[in-house]
Amino acid sequence: MAYPFVESPNVTKSGGRKIDLVVIHTMEMDEKGETAEHCARWFSSPAAKASAHYCVDADSIVQCVRDEDVGWHAPGANHDGIGIEHAGRAKQTGREWGDAYSTAMLERSAALVAELCRKYAIPVAWLYPADLKAGRRGITTHDAVSKAFKRSSHWDPGTGFPIERYLALVRAELGKVGGPDVAAAALKQSPPLLRIRSEGWQVTRLQRLLRRHEVFPEPAKIDGDFGEITQAAVKAFQELSDLEPDGIVGPLTWQALLATDATVPAAAEVRLQPV
Repeated sequence: MAYPFVESPNVTKSGGRKIDLVVIHTMEMDEKGETAEHCARWFSSPAAKASAHYCVDADSIVQCVRDEDVGWHAPGANHDGIGIEHAGRAKQTGREWGDAYSTAMLERSAALVAELCRKYAIPVAWLYPADLKAGRRGITTHDAVSKAFKRSSHWDPGTGFPIERYLALVRAELGKVGGPDVAAAALKQSPPLLRIRSEGWQVTRLQRLLRRHEVFPEPAKIDGDFGEITQAAVKAFQELSDLEPDGIVGPLTWQALLATDATVPAAAEVRLQPV
């Protein structure tokens, strides 16, 4: 899709590059009409010495840098990343990210990111600093880039950003733009959402991972039944991993479990699945 284009001079021209990352930012501007346009105009000045590929607010998207060119938005990830600025501020709480303005903006942003993920074959996976240092591909934040590469102190979009809700929106949009085959492939990339009263082999897998992380008590049985003991263990792990301790195992919690589970090689994980 073509978007209104307000060109920024703050770019490094590229004859073509591999795009591995989508980097989420906040503009540090108030949520109101034409915030995307205001941010784009700021990027259009050489004095800004910064740029992002897209600016998004509740009712519009403005492009400032062509995808094939390098924007100046997140040092360490500029060379292979696409930067997306969002109206609002990093200090926003989870509740503030759920208001009508932010909801409309995130839906619009998710449609854009789904388009980019499909175009550049970027996995719909949330990346931590360790993932970035390992060269993994996916969706991340300016905060994660700062922590991974130590070239910036920016921490946007902040701890209140609704990561799992946003990823769900991107997956839903990916299904729309790519058809049922793409939607099915996207869903296969991540384990299912698990919560209390879930059961089956994926819960067994979860319980074994929780035990390896020493939060699932030894007397409790690994039985594939997501009860109160498993829920308490999930909450304990989420607190240790600086995640929202809601007891629900979504994409972010799965990724933290697997990314930090150094004792379990990938082949061992495969053996946990039924044959």
